[in-house]
Amino acid sequence: MSQSRQLAAIMFTDIVGYTALMGNDEKKAFELLSKNRQIQKPIIEQYNGRWIKELGDGVMASFNTVSDAVNAAIKIQQACNEAKDFQLRIGIHLGEVVFEDDDVFGDGVNIASRIQALATPGGIWVSEAVHNNVSNKVDIETEYLKTEQLKNVKEPVRIYQVKAEGVISPQPVMSMARNSKSTDIKPAKYKKTLIFFMGVVLILVSVYFVYTSFQQPTKENVSSKVEQQIDKSIAVLPFVDMSAGKDQEYFSDGLSEELLNLLSKISELKVIGRTSSFSFKGKNDDLRSIAQKLGVAHILEGSVRKDGNKIRVTAQLIKASDGSHLWSETYDRDLKDIFKLQDEIAGAVVKQLKLKLLSVPDNSASSLTNTEVYNLILQGNYFLAKRDKENIAKALDFYLQALAIDSLNARSWAAVGNCFLVQAIWDFIDRHQGYKKGEMAANKAIALDSKNAEGHRVLGLVKMYDFDWDGAEAEFQMALTLEPGNAEILRCIGLLYRFLGRFNEAIKLTKQSIALDPIKSITYTNYGELLYYANHFEEAIASYKKVLELSPQFPRAHIFLGKVYLLQEKPELALNEILQESDEDRKIFGLILVYQALRRKKEADTLLSDYIVKFSKQEQYQIAEIYAFRGEKDKAFEWLEKSYIARGSAIMSLKSDPLLKNLWFDPRYKALLKKMNLPLD
Repeated sequence: MSQSRQLAAIMFTDIVGYTALMGNDEKKAFELLSKNRQIQKPIIEQYNGRWIKELGDGVMASFNTVSDAVNAAIKIQQACNEAKDFQLRIGIHLGEVVFEDDDVFGDGVNIASRIQALATPGGIWVSEAVHNNVSNKVDIETEYLKTEQLKNVKEPVRIYQVKAEGVISPQPVMSMARNSKSTDIKPAKYKKTLIFFMGVVLILVSVYFVYTSFQQPTKENVSSKVEQQIDKSIAVLPFVDMSAGKDQEYFSDGLSEELLNLLSKISELKVIGRTSSFSFKGKNDDLRSIAQKLGVAHILEGSVRKDGNKIRVTAQLIKASDGSHLWSETYDRDLKDIFKLQDEIAGAVVKQLKLKLLSVPDNSASSLTNTEVYNLILQGNYFLAKRDKENIAKALDFYLQALAIDSLNARSWAAVGNCFLVQAIWDFIDRHQGYKKGEMAANKAIALDSKNAEGHRVLGLVKMYDFDWDGAEAEFQMALTLEPGNAEILRCIGLLYRFLGRFNEAIKLTKQSIALDPIKSITYTNYGELLYYANHFEEAIASYKKVLELSPQFPRAHIFLGKVYLLQEKPELALNEILQESDEDRKIFGLILVYQALRRKKEADTLLSDYIVKFSKQEQYQIAEIYAFRGEKDKAFEWLEKSYIARGSAIMSLKSDPLLKNLWFDPRYKALLKKMNLPLD
């Protein structure tokens, strides 16, 4: 896999109003896509650009020089605006990116994409880095527009527009920077205008404060605002299987999850994740109690009766505060109408909650049309949720059956990729083969549908386990852009940032993931690990205790608690926790550390010898942690090297691992960080 890092000008283009056009006239939409390619490709080549890929109705290209990128954008906009068939938004940024085979990743790509989304129809917007590089070019004119805090970009970005004949250029709302080419504004006139403007602002500010001094916010106003925010939240409980044989649970669960996924694509709506919503399955908890635990104002529940190709679905939307029914409906349909039915139910919910569907991304490329494939995917999802070796293998078999019927379905490929990855991470199959197969399937999903968020998430995990941190971040951010309310994607990015030592960002994202899926034990476990690495021990303890509250038998929680107590120099408390650990290898690992801390060296040595004999093939990193904790540096580095070669998932925790504290200032530690492409600071 060839990879190179270099400075490049990245250009994003996007057809204005394309999603709406697809809904109204699909044939014309595809004709415009073809015409868009005919216009852009030769111009990009003319200016020595590289056509990277199409992203739905968008195009990403890279250029070696900024002037080539801007001149190409000008010519493209002139051609499009002259043709009058459609308009483009264009964004350009100059930054360091990673080229890998036929793709490109990095912050430079993200910033260019964000700028393009802000651009006006028919216009070209660029970052300050681009402006600085073309400001001395006689044939290129730019003008400052505004400073914007772009999503997932640390520092605010100053944005400029390109001014040229045939390119639409809006007037800046307020600019304190002068046009890079403008020389016709007289200093005295500019000064008078500025003084007048500041005077108006002062008067308005004075009026505002006088007015607000008599308008204290009432309790009712504050309450109303809070209620408006909470009102835009919902949990979809698993629909009840009412079929005669009670053998359609996979279908009723699947319909609930499909509705949950549909609703989660609405940016204004907070939708609780599957794990938390499904934790109430089969229970008779009061709906108001469920809503309170999940932090939502509304609950969607229902039932499914399936008999052959006939289905009856009853759905009801409930206001949690008083248990009243806002809406209820029963649908009798053929199975072939299931996709239309899902849209109808989601639409009815949206209508009742007075939300708009305008922000829902177009997922037409990944939508299912074959009911047999749909059935197989639902069965795969049902077994995958059980998360053990046998059931994950069953899930994979169902997904492969779906592909045998329709090999061009991106959703099935993404599911296959996820199965291979989970099997590899948990050592159910050969690790390297699992990652390789997962990567292949994820790439296939994205090739078929660039807007398949799950494909990007899976590929991000593959890249992360290959120590390609920039590539992983780019894939996760793409997935998050496509599904901003997806708790699992947020959890994955939080995990990545923890490995990179970006603790503050990781904490923020993991908290968001918890808010969207508040009863998901693995997220609290990740959060506890994150706090442990960030040296927030008391908060880490609280998070692990929350895990045990949610799932008393959850693996790893006791061992993690024990590690925190060890670092707090409370070995007796650590021993109490570790003795409760259900997993044998983790329990022995923890006991070795505790006995070492209690100076019971003989017992620690005996257990360590046994541990190496039993678990040396899969626990190289843990053995390294033990030796580092004991102060035996040479042996610790020997086992770290073995873990690196084996590509075990634990080695990703190398940076800032508290148990490796004795190694931090050894040159070999920094050398290993560098080999893994991890930050040295």
